[in-house]
Amino acid sequence: MSMTELVDYGYISVCIYRSPDSSLWIFLNNLEFIIQKIQSRNKKLLLCCDWNLNFMLDNRRLQELQNLLGSYDMINMVRSLTRITPSTESLIDVIITNKDNPELRASVVDLGFSDHLAQIVRINIGKGNRRTKIVVRRQLTNNSIEELKNLLPKESWNEVFNHSDVNCSLK
Repeated sequence: MSMTELVDYGYISVCIYRSPDSSLWIFLNNLEFIIQKIQSRNKKLLLCCDWNLNFMLDNRRLQELQNLLGSYDMINMVRSLTRITPSTESLIDVIITNKDNPELRASVVDLGFSDHLAQIVRINIGKGNRRTKIVVRRQLTNNSIEELKNLLPKESWNEVFNHSDVNCSLK
């Protein structure tokens, strides 16, 4: 599992892999814990996953997962096959998000180097709440240090030395 927060846009993206041999029930409990934690922070959730559950089949295991997702108003955005082999076709790689999330679009692309197709999420969020952060740093080079050493003796320090209060001397 990996997690990334898009702070300026109010999203948390979580990538989760579930081994086909792992317990579905333990996975569902852990997934519910993750969803609750993120929703308690009032963030939009984006789950990018290979859960090894075929969303093209209707079975009890998938129904349990969809019931859990539905209880948190979450849906799968991927609608086409994501794993195609000579003998099988399945939709096991999914992108799950909040139902009320119209700015997201998902697509599937064959990159040609895996038996899984890539899922791409496009987030149409406009300009967002980006804050420009300006960082000002002193350039500490050998030349700038030498220049400082040359300029310091040329300054008059009488105003600083004539005050006993440090704060007054630097005004």
